[in-house]
Amino acid sequence: MLSCRDRGRHADYIIDQRGNRAPAWHRIAAWLIDWLRILVLPLLLVPVGVALYSAGLRLPVGLWNLISFLFLIAPVTLWCAWRESGRFQATPGKRARGLIVVDARSGRPVGFGRALLRNTAKIALPWELGHTVAYGFATTARNPSESLMVLTIIVYVIMFAWLGALFLPSTRTPYDLLGGTRVVSGSRE
Repeated sequence: MLSCRDRGRHADYIIDQRGNRAPAWHRIAAWLIDWLRILVLPLLLVPVGVALYSAGLRLPVGLWNLISFLFLIAPVTLWCAWRESGRFQATPGKRARGLIVVDARSGRPVGFGRALLRNTAKIALPWELGHTVAYGFATTARNPSESLMVLTIIVYVIMFAWLGALFLPSTRTPYDLLGGTRVVSGSRE
């Protein structure tokens, strides 16, 4: 057993060092809870974009994609990394499901850099690629390019790989492996 109280700035959790893995359905439920919070940001931003477009503002698709990244994807990715590396070791959804993010080897809390790497692969990469595909289809309507079709396939492969990995015995996703993390069930002290 490891008590996260040993790291003063982190929440008081007890983690089973033998690998108290978080069940896939708990992680999916946690993600859905987080997305209910995250969707507030697009609900606030979309009307602004619609108003700007209605007022006659016409920007190249690439610039709209960049604006979406800077005002939507990057803040969400940073917020999740901050929550997973902060004293809670978890986003609100993970906390609601009793889950925390820890170092895969030691079971200790992860720093912001590793949490950011994990969330960049988990959130920013697939979301940005998805936006790129959506913007591409919106502008090419009838004749999507081969590269757009390949990118679409890549987006789906990433999504299914991330989701499918949750059901493997280790429950470690590619973004967990990349960040050297695992998500475990943690019980409050």
